[in-house]
Amino acid sequence: MSTSAETDPRAGHARRLDPPPTALVEDGRYRFGSYDGPIALINPLDVAGTSGWGARVRRAARDLRMKEWEAFQLGNDEWFVLGAVYNAKLIALLQVLAVHKQTGRIHRWEKKVPPTEVSVARGLDGTRSHGRTKAPGGEGEFSVAIGNDVSEGRLTVDASHPGRADRGSGSLPALELHGVGDCGPQQAAHQVICHPFSHDRALYSDKVMMPFAGTLRIGDELIELEQQSSFMILDDHHGEYPSPMVYDWVTGIRNEGGADDGPGSDGRGIVGFNLTDNQVRAPERFNENAVWIGTRVHRLPAVHFERPDDVHGRWRVRNAAAGAGGGRIDVGFTPTVRSEMHVGPRHALAEYYAPYGWFDGSITTAEGLVIELDGFFGVGEQKHMRL
Repeated sequence: MSTSAETDPRAGHARRLDPPPTALVEDGRYRFGSYDGPIALINPLDVAGTSGWGARVRRAARDLRMKEWEAFQLGNDEWFVLGAVYNAKLIALLQVLAVHKQTGRIHRWEKKVPPTEVSVARGLDGTRSHGRTKAPGGEGEFSVAIGNDVSEGRLTVDASHPGRADRGSGSLPALELHGVGDCGPQQAAHQVICHPFSHDRALYSDKVMMPFAGTLRIGDELIELEQQSSFMILDDHHGEYPSPMVYDWVTGIRNEGGADDGPGSDGRGIVGFNLTDNQVRAPERFNENAVWIGTRVHRLPAVHFERPDDVHGRWRVRNAAAGAGGGRIDVGFTPTVRSEMHVGPRHALAEYYAPYGWFDGSITTAEGLVIELDGFFGVGEQKHMRL
């Protein structure tokens, strides 16, 4: 296990992100930690035990367990869009969902496909995650592509779907989504994690929040996504999860415009958060909970999720341990748009809920910055998968 300069959260001090290692796996061992920039070489199959005699078989088995996706959330004050190129190895998914925040109207372009029809990049420099398949009904193609050029400060998103006439399952408008996220150091900040499920199984993720500019066409409606008011979150994700794969997650974001002039100003730029309760060991040390304010990432303590009225009722996300240092979290999430996917009899293979809705409450960082969340919109997940 790598050493880390993180401060013990029990001390009540901010935990900083360390400089990234050159590779996710070095000398056969995962470099566990939390980092402030992209890791150049994403090589999870090089972990010890995948070399020597029988290496090809062991590498293939490890690769088959790996859940991999590159996903994005983007939009503006009116629209929230989620897209993904997702490979669970036994099945894959291409997905774009667009939610109109005020009315709750949702459009879904998604299709389960064979894993051979998608490619999820390992590394974010000069790479591309993409998938292309026949649209339902065989009329045209559905494609999603994310281009990664972080060394140049650019991430591109392109997605197309021809739409569908009403054939008993409802009509679907055509989709065209094209744009660029600015992820250079003057515009965005990374939180990169390599966290342990066990000594030789890990969760890797690179999350970055940034301004976005592009166009979204839904049928005949054209939405201009202007950089001063639009946003994008990128989630590059590779995890050798235990079975079943279980986690809770919420994220919200908005672009407040202007430069990053500090908390309380009218020009903080991108403001967003990520809160997760997953299966990693030692969550008070190893968690990906954070707030982004402009080009700064403020790390947060571990959290737990409460759903007293079930998944479609109001959620509450709070510090996992009362009095734990590193900040205070008391976040409410009220779903307004249902979204779910189930696989197998009685949801035996996958039970997945991903509603969209509005946030309330607040997050206080270890430095004492308070982010009030009334008016933030985003998405949550409750996932339980055996695929």
